[in-house]
Amino acid sequence: MDDPSAEERELVADNIAWLREAGPDEWHRVALDFNWGQPLYVLDWIVRQDDCDAATALTIFWLGEPTCWIEETRARGEASDGFSDLNRSICAYVAHRVATGGYTRSRIAFTPDVSMKQTYLELVTDEKALARPNFRAHPKLTRMLRGRTVVNDKHFYDRYPKRFHYSVLVDLPDASPRSTALMETIRLIEERARELLPSWLRA
Repeated sequence: MDDPSAEERELVADNIAWLREAGPDEWHRVALDFNWGQPLYVLDWIVRQDDCDAATALTIFWLGEPTCWIEETRARGEASDGFSDLNRSICAYVAHRVATGGYTRSRIAFTPDVSMKQTYLELVTDEKALARPNFRAHPKLTRMLRGRTVVNDKHFYDRYPKRFHYSVLVDLPDASPRSTALMETIRLIEERARELLPSWLRA
């Protein structure tokens, strides 16, 4: 990814200024909305804040496809890529801070799904195969956190300035019968997949 243009830098700076005033719950909503095809500076800022909630950090970690970044450095001969370098840095920073108890704010709920737990097993395997992994696959990365459910809704998008909307990737709640049936099907698939996990990861 090329260096950001002056316009992109200004947009990021304005977005961070809004986030600074908005607080941790809104940071979580922004993380849920984020389009990972965009520059990652906003996410990097969020995970490095003292008040970043543990659930927000974990959400960003798992959305960042950590199996791609557990190797310490770029593959030999691979050209420098600012996007990949920052993604690698974010995953390593979150993993280390989670492992050391650095995210002391924990008010938002986080429930790792089966896909995350399966990916965690891949991380454990990858870590063992590397002499110097970029980060450690600590069990805390898959811990369930109790707290309030913080989701995106119309009210969030009404107050979040439109120029900062990255994607609105998260669908707003839909209580239609078709949506309810789909969610129940997904839940059943999750339950069947959970049974294939090692017993210590099923909770």
